[in-house]
Amino acid sequence: MIYECIGKYSQTAYAIPELSVSVYSFEELAHVLSENIISLGDYIISDDLIIYIRNELDLTDLAEDLERRRKRLAEFVLTILSYRHFMPETKLEKIRGLLSSRDDIREYVRLISRGDFMVENLKLRPALMMYEHARELMDSEDEKDMGQYGDLLIKLGKLYAQFFMFDRARECFDKAGDKRKAFYCKRLSMSRVEYADSLIKERPDEALAGEIEEALKAPVKEIGGIEDKLLAGLKKGAEDDIEDLILVLKTDYRRISQHEFI
Repeated sequence: MIYECIGKYSQTAYAIPELSVSVYSFEELAHVLSENIISLGDYIISDDLIIYIRNELDLTDLAEDLERRRKRLAEFVLTILSYRHFMPETKLEKIRGLLSSRDDIREYVRLISRGDFMVENLKLRPALMMYEHARELMDSEDEKDMGQYGDLLIKLGKLYAQFFMFDRARECFDKAGDKRKAFYCKRLSMSRVEYADSLIKERPDEALAGEIEEALKAPVKEIGGIEDKLLAGLKKGAEDDIEDLILVLKTDYRRISQHEFI
């Protein structure tokens, strides 16, 4: 089934820096809003957005309606989501409930929600900043939900690992109580000599250590064949093999930071 686009699809992006995302159409804007209800703030209500909707999306009636409803975030957002019955009433009811209880939502919950959205959209660096800010707020509280705090630390650890910051990843996993992930990151943060010394001193679980070493074995292509081709004067074939080898190494380098251990 083909759905008619609401308004125009703009050639110019409208950036929402607070969410590290840009939109080009009404549908994309509505999707971003609906996926970030918990973390939305007054930054959404802006002259720039209303002008964009009027001039770039060619939705003059919606822009005029938003001008009248810009004093309250809930009304502003719901006006967009309900425009031309874009969103079903059942979902709008849930969103109304979230918006009405917005003042009861802790700031770190908003930050975590915003970070989750950024991770889904592969905006990893700003997501890391959101999660770290959330951790600072949670650390400043006398009492906190330890389950929620542990989940946040796991998210932080996974992001740090993707940036190859294995010491920080290990710290997060260790505080979250995930010894398996922490041990994996510890191994990745050390040279073989350092790791061997640590095994002698700390005596970790042998089965886990063996499993991790097996996981780190890289499927590296033998370079002997490349040398043979070079000696035989087959320069082009050797160059092709070298490019293949570099690709394998790059892929494997990324693989270790996204392994199931993490």
